[in-house]
Amino acid sequence: MKMALYRSVHMSFWTDTKVADQFTPEDKYFMLYCLTNPYTNLIGCYEISIKQMSYDLGYSKDSVENLLKRFIEVHKILDYDNETKELFIKHWFKYNWTTSPKLDKPLINDIEKIKTERFKAELIDIYNSRDTVSIPYTYPMDTTDTDTVSDTVSNSDTITEIINYLNLKLNSNYRTKNKVTQKHIKARLEEGFTIDDFKTVIDKQYDKWIGTDMQQYLRPETLFGTKFESYLNSLNKVENNNLDFVEVAREMEENGW
Repeated sequence: MKMALYRSVHMSFWTDTKVADQFTPEDKYFMLYCLTNPYTNLIGCYEISIKQMSYDLGYSKDSVENLLKRFIEVHKILDYDNETKELFIKHWFKYNWTTSPKLDKPLINDIEKIKTERFKAELIDIYNSRDTVSIPYTYPMDTTDTDTVSDTVSNSDTITEIINYLNLKLNSNYRTKNKVTQKHIKARLEEGFTIDDFKTVIDKQYDKWIGTDMQQYLRPETLFGTKFESYLNSLNKVENNNLDFVEVAREMEENGW
């Protein structure tokens, strides 16, 4: 996607009570930089080093670190990962996202590139809460290819059955319209895996991870990711969950999480 040549700052920035009552002149300068610098993207989560911010702003490294700490701990509208050097503007979506279906693919593409797991998870939740209905037509609506229409309906029914089974198992509320979830399930289906395979993976990993530190990974993007076949063929019981931590960490690295 081509980099935008400019960024718009909503006029409400200046009338927002937090900005008016709590921001110092230096805070306003720093926030405007975070909103408009050339490294920004469609999702408001982008890679930028403290050294680069220091250079652009004309501030010392210590000054930038202090500003980041203030915005993270006091204002609570930014977050920063020192390892991945990713800056996350938490309310970016309110002023830059629309309900247009044309925005779906670019948003998903940018979200999938995020390296920081907690940033990715938060943005996935924000994306799924968008006030829009997206119908995943793979082909034009006026197609006369009955096999294509049948396959699309079949995939939709399969995804629904898989997610319903997962929700029943976990007492969760994962959505069948989640684009990231759909992508993972469709990828595994294209590799030849069946509904029963998905249910087996859910059952196996539930038995292994429930009640442990790994329980947080009982979710579609982990269960149905690139380690799906390994989970399917794993032993029903393991004595040491440290191996699972290594596998999940490796999967995150391979997928750029």
